Amino acid sequence: MSNKLYFKHDFNTRNRSKLIAVRMKHGAEGYGVYFMILERLCEENNYMSVIDYNSIAYDFRVSADIVKSIINDFGLFQFTDCGK
Repeated sequence: MSNKLYFKHDFNTRNRSKLIAVRMKHGAEGYGVYFMILERLCEENNYMSVIDYNSIAYDFRVSADIVKSIINDFGLFQFTDCGK
């Protein structure tokens, strides 16, 4: 038995309207970035993180512009008043 943590991933997530929009603009790379962001959030307390586009981009080896777009342009994430 493994002690690894996981989160449920529906088999048809790619067909949700917001993720179709992500794939239309950024292709499979954008879809992958979205799920890597979810993975990072699962590692954080309360599933929240300070937004640091450059740090996230470095971690994922993608441009900060694509990270910023995935986080801000598709209504996929909620933000606190303090920017988390």
